Amino acid sequence: KFAAVEQAFRGSMERYKCELDEFRLTPGDVSVSNSLAGYMAVGNPGTRQEAAPPQARFDPNVLWAQGISGDLPIALARVDAKRDEALIRQVMAAHDFCRRRGLVFDLVLFDERGGIRELEQTFFSPLQTEMTGKSGGIFVVSGTGTAANDLATITAAARLVIRGDGGSLAAQFPSISSPAVSPPGEFAARMSDATAEPLPIVPENLHYWNEFGGFSDGGREYVMTVGRFKSGSTTLPPAPWTNVLANPSFGCLTTEASLGYTWSGNCQMNRLTPWSNDPVSDQPGEVVYLRDDETGEIWTPTPLPIGPSAPVSVRHGQGYTRYASQNRHLKQEMTVFVPPQDTIKIISLRLHNGDVRSRQITATYYVEWVLGTQREKAAMQVVCDRDAESGALVATNSWSGDFAGKIAFAATSPVARSTTSDRTEFLGKYGSVSRPAALQRADLAERFGPSVDPCGALKVDIALPAGATREVIFVLGQADSLDEVRRLVRKYADPDHAGERLSAVSRDWDNVLDKVQITTPDRSMNLMMNRWLLYQVLACRVWARTSNYQSGGAYGFRDQLQDVMALIHSAPGESRSQILRSAARQFEEGDVQHWWHPPSGVGVRTRITDDLYFLPYVVHHYVSTTGDVELLDEVVPFLKSAVLKDDQEEDFNTPAISEETGTIYEHCVRALKHGYRLGSHQLPLMGTGDWNDGMNKVGAEGKGESVWNGWFFLSVLRSFATISKSRGDKYRAKWCRDRAEALRVALEANAWDGAWYRRAYFDDGTPLGSAMNDECQIDALPQAWAVISGAADAERAAQGLRAVHDRLVVKEDKLIKLFDPPFDKGVLQPGYIKGYVPGIRENGGQYTHAATWVVWATALQGDGDLALTLWNFINPICHGTTRDLVERYKVEPYVVCADIYGAPPHTGRGGWSWYTGSASWLYRVAMEAILGLRREGRFLRFEPCVPTSWPTYEITYKHGSATYRIHFDNAKGIGRGVRSVRLDGKPVTNKRVTLVEDSRTHDVQVTIG
Repeated sequence: KFAAVEQAFRGSMERYKCELDEFRLTPGDVSVSNSLAGYMAVGNPGTRQEAAPPQARFDPNVLWAQGISGDLPIALARVDAKRDEALIRQVMAAHDFCRRRGLVFDLVLFDERGGIRELEQTFFSPLQTEMTGKSGGIFVVSGTGTAANDLATITAAARLVIRGDGGSLAAQFPSISSPAVSPPGEFAARMSDATAEPLPIVPENLHYWNEFGGFSDGGREYVMTVGRFKSGSTTLPPAPWTNVLANPSFGCLTTEASLGYTWSGNCQMNRLTPWSNDPVSDQPGEVVYLRDDETGEIWTPTPLPIGPSAPVSVRHGQGYTRYASQNRHLKQEMTVFVPPQDTIKIISLRLHNGDVRSRQITATYYVEWVLGTQREKAAMQVVCDRDAESGALVATNSWSGDFAGKIAFAATSPVARSTTSDRTEFLGKYGSVSRPAALQRADLAERFGPSVDPCGALKVDIALPAGATREVIFVLGQADSLDEVRRLVRKYADPDHAGERLSAVSRDWDNVLDKVQITTPDRSMNLMMNRWLLYQVLACRVWARTSNYQSGGAYGFRDQLQDVMALIHSAPGESRSQILRSAARQFEEGDVQHWWHPPSGVGVRTRITDDLYFLPYVVHHYVSTTGDVELLDEVVPFLKSAVLKDDQEEDFNTPAISEETGTIYEHCVRALKHGYRLGSHQLPLMGTGDWNDGMNKVGAEGKGESVWNGWFFLSVLRSFATISKSRGDKYRAKWCRDRAEALRVALEANAWDGAWYRRAYFDDGTPLGSAMNDECQIDALPQAWAVISGAADAERAAQGLRAVHDRLVVKEDKLIKLFDPPFDKGVLQPGYIKGYVPGIRENGGQYTHAATWVVWATALQGDGDLALTLWNFINPICHGTTRDLVERYKVEPYVVCADIYGAPPHTGRGGWSWYTGSASWLYRVAMEAILGLRREGRFLRFEPCVPTSWPTYEITYKHGSATYRIHFDNAKGIGRGVRSVRLDGKPVTNKRVTLVEDSRTHDVQVTIG
């Protein structure tokens, strides 16, 4: 029965012998080639001992000038073509051997004497000649005319430097192997016992407890207990349940099990520690370890990687995460937070000794440096040192582009007893964060420099007399200079002021989140609206732009503009700033960057069409709500770059800042003019995507049209006409009204399918979202916006929305699908959306962003009962009220997720969470369309559409120094409309409340009817 196996081995051996014969290789050559492969596949920091002296910044343009992309590993051979013939042949043969086995890297031959032609004529085979200058091939660089700095850059980029005067290739490997680590004193250590102590069923009086977690009173915290029940069932949730802690320029992500990762400036391009989106292992790149120096036992205050032998209470709050447990007679509490301004993270560890004897504990903070995008590149790029003055470990990466001049640091208070920056020394040659070798020794090795696999580890002594409490502070951050590092360490690595720093974080969040508070009969709505939705919008979407599932870092033109619409009442300054930021990413021609990375502005110019409409749409919303008309006259520059060629769908580059500037009003006008491009049905062009980027082939030839674009653009034109009129721009106001009416006529004439509105038209005129299609017969977007626009034929709009309720709302699964049926094997080719599994994400699952619009349209149709039902279909709390629901939904029940799967066997499973624009829209739908709070400059007006069963509800609205307590009376069970409004007991004739800042509390009575 092993004949097939034996035959496979014989065949492999025969092919190996044939290869040796064909290429004239010896077993020794193969061994050397395999050694080279190891260095190229993994990298060895020891090879950097040959590199040039460190520079503040290395320029990748030096590589690009030689045709080297820098995307592949590089081996550099510094040779003399006449002297080093044997070595050159060895290196080229080894490169060829690795390439044939799929290990691709760039070989750079640097001829010290400049004999490029001689090299190529003497040593290159026809195949090698063909691969010259190509990715994964050979690059020949002449020593003649190559500047010393350029050679230093190529040397620094190389994973391996081979010297012509270093002997044979085999002889050079031992000299660049990692130096042996001499452990500074062995220590008898053992890992924590994994058997947990018994857990209470419910750790405290939590709302919506589901055996994993629940909300504290008022929803200020989501509290989880991680451990085991007496029954043996685990309380680790089925996916990481995370928290995003951020200020505008720095942040970190924590999970219920570990410390997650940290970034500065840009969460993708400048990760200080590794980002992992592995939903199973949740592999940490930052760990705090505790060791009992008497027993040698090692554990972590977090459940992973070596959790304590006791349940851990994990509290995610706004701006912080806290891990608490009690075992070994030690009460442990570790709080992680990011202060409101500076680029630093604080970890406060408090230990209380409840024993009758003294305890000697060591705490070790370990971080794996990235200082870029990928951890795999750090070993060859990051250089570590220790600053004697502050005691901080510092790390730099001269290859990290815009962030190359910055200094990452980790420090402690009290000052660490011992430190190291050698990851191999800390973890052990075959170790892991679950069994770090260094903690089995008394001290760390104090190893730094460019020749170590970089990490940061700091060990602190904690003496705990009986009944005593001690606090240790760990900080992690990044600064522009060593002086700034020292300032930040002095300021924040201070146990005496850690509580004060945390209180400042909580105050800042309260100042934002307490501006508008609701009290309704639906507790789950109160919890989401009062704390978690706006926190998700501001902390994650606007500041961090990251999550466990997507670490984007970039601003999306349409994305963050929509997000900040929800912040109008609570953080209008953020809304204003984002409008200015986005307007500055508009090209002179009127189109915009679809997304861009700060700080450089590198991004993508596309033919996606709806981006243009969102600038005037959001500007109108901001100005009409806040009354801040001065925004319209703010001057912002345009961008300048080559326009897309006819055969280009997009262009990724760093555009220049144009000398041409314009007011925000002028930017909006230019967007409207550029966006008013119609097809044969007189509908707006689809381009390479409207709202749905995945439909990138519907209008790729420039002829396809979008029905959704039509309804949305019509809404934008109508609203912007009011701005133009208010500014006395009669021409532009008429221009907007005329085109809005033309679109309305075209939509009614060409977009109605008989029972609902179509979605789009392909370049060849084929309809999409039609009953005649075999897939995507009905799409929710045009039906929702036909209602939201207020412009569609009333009977048709109502019929289309009823079709959505009948065909796309799945009550038993609490789903609102985007369209149906999903794309699969049909004839339509809409774009990459068809590559998604049918019923998943945009391909016919619930795409939550669109689902919120269905709820809004339902409320506008006057059905408050159904509107709340559908709102709660999206409400994450309603997907996580029991253990069984959590096992299906999997992701966090306290933040909105971008999508929910709509096909078995994964029906009801949440997609990526946190980083979704759905949070902003879900907030607005509840506040404006259901609860009916509308602000118009200095006035509040009310348009409620609530369930008929609600007897009453309240909204507390803070306006500067004044507070308005608004009581809605629905005693008659009508649920919609406003019969009367009273302010401080007096009737308001126009039903609008004038806002004043008078430091008083005002009572508003709204009678619904």
